[in-house]
Parts: sequence; structure tokens; C-alpha cells
Amino acid sequence: MELYFFIFILNLVKFCSSNGEIVTYIVPGNCSEREYYVPSILSCTLCDDYQKSSIDRLSCICEKNSRIVNKVMEFFSCEPCPSNTTTSLDRLHCLKKSNITCGTKDIELETEANGSSMISKSCVRCSPGTSPSFDRTKCLPCLVENCTCPPTSHELLLDGTLCVFRPNLTLWPDETETHLIEYDIIDVEVESDYLKKHLRALLYKCVKAKHRTSCEALGNLCTVHMYKDERKVNPCKVFKDYRRIPTSSDADRLPLPWIYYGEGDASIVLNRKKITSKYSIKPERHNSNLQLIAARYYLNGSLNSVSKLRPIELQLCPGLWNDIELAFRFGARYFHTCNIPAKQLIKAGNPEPIFYDFYLQYNDSKKSMLYAIPLLVRNIKVGATYPNTGRDMSQWLLTRRMFLMDQFSGISVKNHGLPNVIQYLKSIKLVVQAQREIENEGNIYPPFMVLEYGQITDENISLNKVFSVTFAVEFYMENDILHYVDMSLGILSGCVFIWSCIHTWSESKRCGRTAIDLWTVGQFTITCCSHFANMIFAVCLLLAIHTLVFYKAQNVVYILLPSQDLEVVVNRYVIIAFILKIVELVRLIWKQTAIDIFLVDWEKPRISPNQKQNGILASQKQTVSIWRSYFVANEWAEIQTKRKISLPLQLLFTVLLLKIYGLENWAVAEPEVHLTQTPYRPISQLLGLGMLFIVFSIVYVVQWLLTVAIYERYINNCIQQFVDICSLANISVFILSAEFFGYYIHGRSAHGFSDTDMESLIGQLRREEDNMVRHRGLVPGTENQTFEMTVPSSLRTYYQRVMAPLNSIQSKQISGSSFRIKKVDKTDMVKIGQAYNNMNKFLAAFLDHALKDLDYEIREKTFVEKLLGIEYSDPLDKGVFFLDDGHSFDQVIFYGNECTLVIFDLMMISFFYVLTENIIIAAMFTGCITKVMSVIRTKFGKRNLAKKTLIDERFLI
Repeated sequence: MELYFFIFILNLVKFCSSNGEIVTYIVPGNCSEREYYVPSILSCTLCDDYQKSSIDRLSCICEKNSRIVNKVMEFFSCEPCPSNTTTSLDRLHCLKKSNITCGTKDIELETEANGSSMISKSCVRCSPGTSPSFDRTKCLPCLVENCTCPPTSHELLLDGTLCVFRPNLTLWPDETETHLIEYDIIDVEVESDYLKKHLRALLYKCVKAKHRTSCEALGNLCTVHMYKDERKVNPCKVFKDYRRIPTSSDADRLPLPWIYYGEGDASIVLNRKKITSKYSIKPERHNSNLQLIAARYYLNGSLNSVSKLRPIELQLCPGLWNDIELAFRFGARYFHTCNIPAKQLIKAGNPEPIFYDFYLQYNDSKKSMLYAIPLLVRNIKVGATYPNTGRDMSQWLLTRRMFLMDQFSGISVKNHGLPNVIQYLKSIKLVVQAQREIENEGNIYPPFMVLEYGQITDENISLNKVFSVTFAVEFYMENDILHYVDMSLGILSGCVFIWSCIHTWSESKRCGRTAIDLWTVGQFTITCCSHFANMIFAVCLLLAIHTLVFYKAQNVVYILLPSQDLEVVVNRYVIIAFILKIVELVRLIWKQTAIDIFLVDWEKPRISPNQKQNGILASQKQTVSIWRSYFVANEWAEIQTKRKISLPLQLLFTVLLLKIYGLENWAVAEPEVHLTQTPYRPISQLLGLGMLFIVFSIVYVVQWLLTVAIYERYINNCIQQFVDICSLANISVFILSAEFFGYYIHGRSAHGFSDTDMESLIGQLRREEDNMVRHRGLVPGTENQTFEMTVPSSLRTYYQRVMAPLNSIQSKQISGSSFRIKKVDKTDMVKIGQAYNNMNKFLAAFLDHALKDLDYEIREKTFVEKLLGIEYSDPLDKGVFFLDDGHSFDQVIFYGNECTLVIFDLMMISFFYVLTENIIIAAMFTGCITKVMSVIRTKFGKRNLAKKTLIDERFLI
């Protein structure tokens, strides 16, 4: 048993070492004088005894003074002639040497009429109407009628130059279907004039005569047919039994070129680790570029050349192509596309097509080797399906030969002029995957090319329609990034779920909902959308930054750019995150424009003495001015959309740094970092996201520090100014953002009144500066003026009862439009005034602890309450005012939601960058949409402010 296993291993090793997938890099010039070159296997084969190679090294001929013996088809042996003799012209006989010279109209006879050899050659003049043949061995009087090819038993092919016995052509009948070519893209069939003239002759010469060049020509025609063999007569039928990698055991096979890989072999072929050469990511080091070799063939199957492939050979786009030689740079991407009019595209192709077999040249133990590069042609059709368009590698059908443009097969039998259809290479992409194992650092898997052909009709040519052409090179390394992304999202999803439950519970508690109902489910869904958006976007940004840093900073091949499929997945995640974030922003604006807000006026009517009337000093109550409330309301409306940064400046500097200064070029898909654009190097969207985040964050942090640390601290703080204005106006602001939760700004003047003249107001401010009055805080002796609060249910009930008449009047008068006093009749105006005064007195009494059964306490939040943003207290009987940091009320305006807004801005610009791949357009869309949001927030915020504070909206500037 062990012996059988050992023999099996030896045979396996022999097969692997002798297949045609890997060959030594040899060109015809490398063959010696006794070797000939076999193009299909790119190797030299030793000639037989007494033979030498021809001048082009593509065949063997007899040595000088040797004749041909045992000739069968194109195979023969040689033997030397005796001394004092020389070979005949056909090298079939040995003749005695002579000095006879024949004329131009003579043929040289070297054999008798019965076929036996003459002693020496003689000259015979051809009769009139005939002329010597090219080899001067016979006279040829005619082409067809008077020739020796019998029309009854033989058939002339190749314009009368090939006479074939008819029984040898029975497999390939001369029918219309034999000469048809299907063009699937445009759904057209053409009876090809070229196939009618050449196909049957090539099939005969290849299959029956084993003519190597004819077999190569059949391979070319099979490529033009897009490798389809469904018809009865088809050039691809010959390769039916040879759809595999050729091996050295194929000695008895036809001299067919290698066209097909085996069905289902793609996953095996593309994951082999036979390429031993290591590549470097640094341009100055050895093996920093891939060396590709191309074997080129003419249409008739003869070899054109075997030499280094230049990227420009694969380009149909016009141009100078500066730096195109960098297309095969290891670890970088190359991409170029252009639109070419049909007439110009046709001129770009060669009149006679060239067919290519590609190889990767690498060194193995100081020996130059070639590795065959497979092709993945998207146009291959099997039945009604296109197996190469899917992602299932096991269904792929790999091939070997390709062409750039086909202008001959579409010429119809009926139309010998311009072709009805032209096939051209629409897109070509070289895909190279690096091995990920540490011990295989710098090694690659077999590269392959992805091809897609387009088809041009004669109508397209007459209209000069524009067609696209693309050439790309992609290097990537498979890794577990997508697995880590999915795993991170899975783990963080649990945290997000718990965090959303806590926030939903807190929001439900603030709204007084103890049971899970439809409202609670809706709030939980919206909260999940918000947190899931942040989580998904954060994971994508971390992936982008990780790839950017390690790809650009590596000295050895540690990481390459992920495949474009993975970039598509990341782009989808960014889009999903932005859509989910929109839900949060809509809720934010809706909540902020639906808050309950009331301006508590602490000003009391003062009694002022009048002039004496009838000897008695009369006194009169002064009314309280409403203008202070109007002033505070205007200031509130002004800060609703105030932010800590200027978004126009944020977008402007981001675009300037990325586009003008050139930081966007750091995202170019090559390992180096530079500020200038490299021709035809595309910008990786994943790296672009990383650079966008870094630049956006740097600009934001600088702007935030300048605003918060300098401008607001030493120049102007609009939030603190609003609190000061409330104190100056003797007005407190009572805000309910939920049923039982809100914010309070204590604006009660330390002087007891503020409805006074300029001189008194200046005096009040001076006394406050000199610390001659009490503190402004709600608690005596403190400066705390802003609070978060949970209010008792009885307060909310009273608030709703007092405001109910106002709501009914407003709904009747306003009808969805702005609140206008002139639209309210006198009776309703009295009710509004009474309700306003009652609410003002009630809230003032509550804040002064003047209500027996309705009170509140003041305390600080615990660490857990601050951390989770919740309140443990039960607001059913007694309210709680929580000390804050001085501006907690900004949660109901944009200023306090800066984190949410800046994340939304970053998501939005990333979203449009993913869609447009242009940072300028993305910034413009972001700025416009943000401006629209601000206008909507201001408009509906003013409307709600007018409705809740009973201030005519026309006075809100």
C-alpha cells in the first residue's frame, strides 16, 4: 500500500512539474541551431538527426546536403547524401553535382516521369500558356479547369490553392450555418465572408494534416466566436476534448494552442501558490513592477513575436500616455477610461488583428520563468447564461487568448466592403491578489485579466456614436476586514440595543409613560436608528483610517487596498448610516419646534405719585411693559440655530485643504504619500473617506478651540449673554421639552425690578459689579441660574388646563399659520390675557415655594444620572431642579446638540462623496441642505415660540 502511495505521489509531482501553466521564459532567438520553437508551449524542441532549425527558428529543415525521407504530412526525417552529390530542390533526392543554369521560363527537372530520380538536374521550357511554379518544379497552365484537382472527387479551398478530397470534408459541410457568427450584445447574426473562405480549410489542415499554424488560426477564430461551440460546425469544436491545462503527456494530441482551462478549475487555478518571486511595495527596490510577456499571433496563426508587454498595447484611448509604464506597479491601482467616437475607435485598431497570450515573467532560482495568465471574459455565454458575470468563482470559465479589435469577422458574404459588426475590447482589468500569510510576504497568487467586449454596428459607425473604453489594474489582498467589520457591528449592536433601551426608558419616564405602548415602540425605533447610525459610521471610519495609515506607512507588504467589492460594502454602510441619521435629525427638529415655553415675568406694577388734585396727593399703578418679553423672545429666536462652529468655514477649509493644497492626493491608490496628482492613479474611496474624516476633524477641532476657548471666553458668549439678558429683563424662561421634564432659566432681577429708565439701569449694573446686591441664583447666595427639572404631574395638569383655552383660540384663529394678534377678537383677547396672567402668577408662586401642595427641591445629579442622562426621582408629587453646568437649556436649540449635528454633517458630506466621488460637489450639497435645515428650524421655531408665549410673530425679527 505504501508503495502504491509513493508511486502516486511521484506521478503527481511529475504532472505538476510538467504542465503548461509554468514554463521557462524562452523566445525563438533562444533556440539553438538544432532546436525549433513551439509557440503553443513557448519552448524549444530538439530537431531530429541531420536536421537544423529554420532561420526564424519556427520549424526544422534538413541540413545542407541531406535529403528528406519518410515524409508524412509535415513530419519527416533526413539522411545525408553521398559525397559528390547534392540535394534536389525539394530535398527528396540526391543528384550528381552539375553546373547547369536554367532560364526564367524553364523548370528544373530532377525526377523522371515515373518519379525516379535523375542522375543530375535538367532544364525544360514550359509550353505556351503555362509558366513555372514558384518552386520551379512544374509548369502551371491554369488555376481550375485544366488543373489536376478533379472537381467530382475533390474540392478547391482557399481561392483554389488547396485541393482536398471531399470525404475529408464531410464533418464540415459548406452550409450557411457553418459561416455564421452570433453577436449576442446586439442580437445580430452575420454570415462571415472570412469564415466562408477560410474556416473549412483551416479545420482540414489542422485536424487532418495536423498543421500547427492552422490550429493556431482556429484558436484565433474561436476567440472571435467568444469561445462558443454550440453550432455543429465551429472553430471551438476542435478544442472540446482539450479544455484543460496542457501537459507533457499530450504527445498524441493535435498541435492545438492552449485556449481553455477546465470547467470548474477557476477556484483552483487562481489560488495556486506556484509563483515564487517576491514583490516589493517600494518603487526603488527590485521587483516593484510586474513583468508581463505577450505571445502575439497574426490572424493566419503565424507567430508575430514573444516579448515584453507594454501597457500601451492594451490601450485604445488616444493620448500621449505619460507614465503609463507605471501601470504594472506592485501594490498600486491604475485606471483610465475615455469616450471615443466610433470612427476614431476603428482607426485605433490594427487593420490585421493581433491575438495575445499573456504570461507573467518571474525568477525562480535565478531562472527566468513564465506563468500563464488566465482571462475572464464576461461575454462568454453558455446556453442562456453568462457564467463569468457572477461572483461564484466555481462557475467561471477561464480562457487564454484575446484580441483588441475584430474588423474582419463582421464582413458579410453579401457585403464585401465595410463590416456589419465590429468587436472591440470595451474594458480590460488586470487583477492581482497578494498572499496574506506573513511567511509569504510579497508573494502573489496567479494574476488574471477581466475582459469585456463591446460591439459596434454599421449604423453606429455612420452616426459616429461614442463608445467607452477602460483599462485598469487592481492589486488587493484578501483579509478578514469584512469579518471584523461584521463582528464589530454584531458586538456593538448589543451595546446599542441596551443603550437605546436606557434612553427610551428615560424618555418614557420624562413623558410619564409607565407601560410599553405604540409611542414607546416608536421612540425606541427612532433611538435605535440614531445609535445604529453612529455605530455603523464609526466602524466604517475606523476601517478607513486603519487602511490609510497602514497602507501608506508600510515598508513591507503588510496590507494592500481591499477589493473594490469590499469598498462597495463600506459605501453601502455609509449610505445606510446617513439614512438612519436623517431619522434622528427629523426627530430633533420636530422636538425642538414643539416644546412648551413660557416667559415668567417677575416685574410687579409700581405705584407712582401724581400731581395734587383738590389739595390731595393722588397715586396711580403703572402697567408692566411687554417689551421686555418681546426682547427676550427675540433673543431666544436668534440663538435657536446658533452653533459652536461656522459650517460654511468648515466646508470651505476642508475643500481647500483637500483640493487646493492637495491632501486629497494622499488617498491615491498607491503606497506613496504626495501632494501632486499621479496620472491615471485613481483615488480609493476608502482612503478618501479616511482623509475626509481626518481633515474634517482637524478643521473642526481648530475651529471649536478658537470658538470655545477664545472667542466665547474672552469676546462673546451668546448662551451666557441670553441668561444675562433674562436677568436684566427680570424674566425667567420655563421650558418643558417633555411632559414632566424641562429646563429653567432663572432670570429674576437681583434689583427687584427692571422696567426703568436708562440712568436707573446703569446704576443697577454698577451696584451689581460692586457686589452691593444679592446674587442672581435661584437659591439665595448662589449664582446658579440654569437648571434641568422634573416637574410634578399636578403642575403639568394645571399648565394644560390653563393653556387649553389658548390652544382652542389659536387653533381657530391661526389655522396653521403664524400667530397674529389682529386676527383675535376682543372676547378671546380677554381670555388670552387672563390665561397668561394666571399662568404667570402660578409659575411665579411655584418657583417661590408659595404653593402648599406643589413644591420642588434643588440638588445635583448623581454620577450615574449624569453618565446615563436619566433621572431616578419620581416627579408625581414633588419636582426636582438639578444643578447643571450653566447652559443645559441649550439641549432644545442647535447649540447644545453640536455633537449630533457635526456627526450628521460628516455623514452627509461622506454620503455625497460616496455618490459623486467629488469632494467639491459633496461640500456644496452639504452646505445647501444644512442651510435648508436651518431655515426650517428657524421658521417653525419662531412659529412655536409665538404660539406658546402669545407674542405676535411679526415682532420676532
